[in-house]
Amino acid sequence: MSKTITRHEEALRDEDAPDARNARVAVRRLRSQLGLATDRFDPDWVWLLRRELRWVEQAIGDVVDVDALLSWVGRQEVDDRDEQSRTELVEELASERSRAHRRLVALLDSARYERMVRDLSRPYRVPEELPRLLRREWGSLKSVVAAVGDAPGDQDLHRLAMRVDRVRHGAELAKEGAKWADALGDVREALDALQEASLARGWLRHSAGTPGSNWGLLAGQLIERARFAELAWADQWAERWELARAKDLRTWLKA
Repeated sequence: MSKTITRHEEALRDEDAPDARNARVAVRRLRSQLGLATDRFDPDWVWLLRRELRWVEQAIGDVVDVDALLSWVGRQEVDDRDEQSRTELVEELASERSRAHRRLVALLDSARYERMVRDLSRPYRVPEELPRLLRREWGSLKSVVAAVGDAPGDQDLHRLAMRVDRVRHGAELAKEGAKWADALGDVREALDALQEASLARGWLRHSAGTPGSNWGLLAGQLIERARFAELAWADQWAERWELARAKDLRTWLKA
């Protein structure tokens, strides 16, 4: 299992960290699949390793989130008079990204990280009775979706994303689950986009009040665009969820 993590190390140490998003997905996958395999490993060991993987995921995510903000701000059409403000805003984001990347490299160099990699040296063992396990996880996911309703908040999105990952990455363990995993991957993509739009709104609100900054007016405009992006992705999330619920994707789960 350790190769799932270590194969991304060299790329993550690069200042540009081009593989950061893929590395985060890999960590999420391992964390989710470990959570399903408590019948194959000691539950306390699984709990500890999942906690450590969450620590790594968050550090990688800090880099990925700033990358997403940089990309989003760079894509927006702005008036020529606002280009200087955007340049300054991008510079502030770039500084934040550098700090996040330094924290990530420090994590990779830590004894705690090395210990986690050693603990992950054993091979992964697919859970027994995987279809039964996934039927239970699917029921839990549907319950969360019903509970959060049509307008999930930030914490709701996090809960949804974690539950989607459990089912999606569990389905990846079975050949028959490939199409369902892809559909759930589309759902996860929409949830990520929703979270990124929410992140953009929050960061821009904070940055607009930065002393000495000249991008307050531009930030106000971009906040509105981020809100529209949230609404658009909320529709996408709902549509993709309906597709992922298709019964023909889950026929292999039947006892």
